[in-house]
Amino acid sequence: MAGVLEDYVFLGHAALDAWELTGEMRYYTAAEAIMESALVKFYDPVGCAFFDTESVAEGETRLGALVTRRKPLQDSPTPAGNSVGAALLLRLEALNGREDYAVKALETLETFAGVVEHFGLYAASYGLALQRMVLRSVEICVIGDDAAARRLEAVALARYAVNKSVIRLRRDQLGALPPALAETLPHLPGLGGEGSFAVVCSGRGCLPPVSTADELIEAMNKAL
Repeated sequence: MAGVLEDYVFLGHAALDAWELTGEMRYYTAAEAIMESALVKFYDPVGCAFFDTESVAEGETRLGALVTRRKPLQDSPTPAGNSVGAALLLRLEALNGREDYAVKALETLETFAGVVEHFGLYAASYGLALQRMVLRSVEICVIGDDAAARRLEAVALARYAVNKSVIRLRRDQLGALPPALAETLPHLPGLGGEGSFAVVCSGRGCLPPVSTADELIEAMNKAL
């Protein structure tokens, strides 16, 4: 049976989460591939936003509710596919710099701008996606594989922000990164030294590396 929109966008977020946790590029690549498939199968290039199902193939017969293609907005109770899809586009755009992803995320959110207020709490995921679009994305990269790195990661994770990502990397993973991070992280001073450290990045720039919890908190205060 063919998957629906939610199958794709939730899996895309899961793959991106796996990349953030492990630094293994195969998960990031999978997240991009899943998003590309979702755009091909579900995105409406004319009316914008995502349909919940694929278009009907020639000779295919659908029954019941599957006959009508809808554009889900209401969280009931899981987050709506359009909100989750827009958030995934924005997460990926922050890492690959693809303007078309940002445009499609904006178009998706604008599609429901006139009606979303009537959904109240049942459109909470829309509000989170909108926040992610308005606020600049911040990536906190923790480089190392020891107890110090785990402490820095715990500090980075402790503070919630919808626009924040915490990424764990080993030094040997700095040669394979998404485009936005590849422009900055491998060229930071001091990478040849020893010890774990954290770098707070946003857009095409990063703050100086830090190695203590207090320094990381100060850097996050500047960026978030």
